[in-house]
Amino acid sequence: MALTDAVINKNDKRHNNDPVVDDVAIDEIDFYIAEYTKRVTNFAAKKKINERFTFVSLVIVLLSAGLNSPFLFGVDVLEYGYSRLIVSLFLSIAGMILFVSYLVNRLKGYTRAWSRNRLMKEQLEILAREYRLSIRGKKRPTDRKYINTEQENILSKLFELESKNRIETHADIVGDYIAAHEGVFSWVKGLRK
Repeated sequence: MALTDAVINKNDKRHNNDPVVDDVAIDEIDFYIAEYTKRVTNFAAKKKINERFTFVSLVIVLLSAGLNSPFLFGVDVLEYGYSRLIVSLFLSIAGMILFVSYLVNRLKGYTRAWSRNRLMKEQLEILAREYRLSIRGKKRPTDRKYINTEQENILSKLFELESKNRIETHADIVGDYIAAHEGVFSWVKGLRK
């Protein structure tokens, strides 16, 4: 939601809640807030889908493993035949889905990306609030030099924040690939023993 379009709470007693229009700094911050809001929504949806796949496959794995194990119930529930084959097939498929959903979340970083973008959006909102308070009571024609200085200050903070976020994103992506790579290969090595 753009700051200029925000609905102002009547009980909000903070200073300078008036909309700031035609301001370079606010327009730039609003642009980034809109971008990060889209990213948060996008990654939240992907994260939710991945969590559902993981939950369903985990339930199937646990149920299938429980039904296949005579130790759990004390007797062989399925006996031998087609029912054991079908449950074993479900166990294998659900195990693969569980493994793939883990890898997808690890490689694509849906949870990390959602959290990182949500934090960035909150930091942008704080930055906008800081700027709104710094220009409180200032008028364009008379205080133009002060407003320009504050705009330059807040824009430098904005671009520093954006640059820092991109570096962290890159580090997270590389770290996720390395962790997934090492996890799969250690798992494969464990199978060979």
